[in-house]
Amino acid sequence: MKFTEHRDPKINMINHYAPGLVTINNQDYQTSCIITQQSLNPAWPVKKLDDLTSATLQQLLDLSPEVLILGTGEKQQFPSAEIFGLCAQQGVSLEVMNNASACRTYNVLTTEDREVVMGLILN
Repeated sequence: MKFTEHRDPKINMINHYAPGLVTINNQDYQTSCIITQQSLNPAWPVKKLDDLTSATLQQLLDLSPEVLILGTGEKQQFPSAEIFGLCAQQGVSLEVMNNASACRTYNVLTTEDREVVMGLILN
């Protein structure tokens, strides 16, 4: 699935998504990653939703998102209530969706210059 480009070339944009693969700024990644407009961490250690802990979530929250997107793989799966609670305590909206929807939503929010952070679980 191809995506629309952001007008600012300095912004991390998702060009393409397919199961097990995401293309960010024309570079392919096959590992779970954390993406913001200005940074990319292709070594997020979350390989499946059960790996999402308060510590791995905190890596996302430390980036001060306005909106936090969690891409859970090919199917939408919801994390524990504890994960939602940690986000709520910090005043962060957690949006959980499948990876294709997460990638589309991330791109839309970046064009609105929203402070978005996405954790994308690739397995």
